[in-house]
Amino acid sequence: MAKTGSKGRDDGTGAQPAPGRERKVSRSAMPLIFDDDDLSEELGADRKFNWSLARGLEILRAFSGGNASLGNGELAEITKLPKPTISRLTYTLKQLGYLQLNARSGKFEPTPAILALGYPVMSTMKIRVIARDYLQQLANEVGLTVAIGGRDRLGMIYVDASHPSTMMTLRLDVGSRVDIATSAMGRSFMHGISAPERELLLGVIEQRAGEGWPKLRDAIQRSFDEIDRRGFCIVDGEFQEDIRGVGVPLVAPDGGTVLALNAAGPRFAATLETLETVVGPRLVHLSRSVAPMLNR
Repeated sequence: MAKTGSKGRDDGTGAQPAPGRERKVSRSAMPLIFDDDDLSEELGADRKFNWSLARGLEILRAFSGGNASLGNGELAEITKLPKPTISRLTYTLKQLGYLQLNARSGKFEPTPAILALGYPVMSTMKIRVIARDYLQQLANEVGLTVAIGGRDRLGMIYVDASHPSTMMTLRLDVGSRVDIATSAMGRSFMHGISAPERELLLGVIEQRAGEGWPKLRDAIQRSFDEIDRRGFCIVDGEFQEDIRGVGVPLVAPDGGTVLALNAAGPRFAATLETLETVVGPRLVHLSRSVAPMLNR
């Protein structure tokens, strides 16, 4: 049974600084967007880590989450980097073709060239090709968006999504990001990973939640209990007030790959009874059907 809790971490190698010697933090270190597990603090003392590259990638990451266009000032606010540094980075990314300047708004926008960075990943995810017809069929039958997602720091990224033709109010698509702690997809993913990984992740969520942790912990545990009992969990209005969804872990037989499936939509699109008696069981069946293909 999956349990909520918290656990400390090491540096992933087991190595510790020599007695009397503390690792110096690089002057180039910066807070990372959607930071996971105080990663920026740890990497700040890693001499092999290249912060120049990290800064450029964090600029590109800033355009996720619905930020279609951003000016240098907005990027500085998001990344906490000095404006002169932002100006050099956006200039470089523009020269490389990853950003373009909108002459009307004076803001930068990502270009299709960015897709080339993600294409190698998407093209090798065979589950997208294998499951696509199943996702679309289920989406049409239940009238909800049905998606597959994988973890990105403290969120879940949609790697594939199918929409029913009848629903126009929820259009989360490939690349969309949802919170890992308050979404059905995120909680299903956490249930599917190993206990040590889950404890570590929950410890980070606890730190981020602060005083709200006890309430959030209980909600996460209820979702874990639901998955233990019937294979799926329902989250109603926690990730977004007017959205409800069903989540199911999607785990390869060897445990090497863990993703999650969800079906979500506006509250008016499906009653809780429909989610419990129709959508949830169908999603569990879909997970069991496609999970063996994750090892192929």
